Amino acid sequence: MISQRDRGELARFYTVTDPTRHQKGYTLYKVTARLISRKNPEDVQEIIVWKRYSDFRKLHQNLWQLYKNVCSHSELFPPFAKAKVFGRFDESVIEERRQCSEDLLQFSANIPALYSSQHIQDFFKVFDTAVLVCPRCLNAVPCPLPPSPPLQPLTQRSAGQIEHHSSPAV
Repeated sequence: MISQRDRGELARFYTVTDPTRHQKGYTLYKVTARLISRKNPEDVQEIIVWKRYSDFRKLHQNLWQLYKNVCSHSELFPPFAKAKVFGRFDESVIEERRQCSEDLLQFSANIPALYSSQHIQDFFKVFDTAVLVCPRCLNAVPCPLPPSPPLQPLTQRSAGQIEHHSSPAV
């Protein structure tokens, strides 16, 4: 079994905020990952993506499988909000989903097997050109994005700088 907790080179902080209803009938959540160098705390990387409940549910299932196969189970894996067809737009349901999603990401923040997994990497990928589903592009049409900047070592970034790229060290 892999040691479950570590301090690593980066401190990871996740927030899930701004639930927004898409015109096609689902809710989007703004997910922010803040990666802060433990050696140089002014070096911060921030990644922002917009995700649906189904994206979080899939991530939960994948991380649970990984956790039960690789980790020591010394902590209770966070439960996840059940899928609902009726009432899914109720404020209480949206808040429960948001909180469960944030709890899942926070749980993974200090467990190397989880935060370094391909599942987390894929969850935070930002594509150069994509069919965006976000408040700016509510009709979900192809929306060209500016090319992603080349990856730079964390020490070359300035505090608070927002970077979007396709292979973050989440």
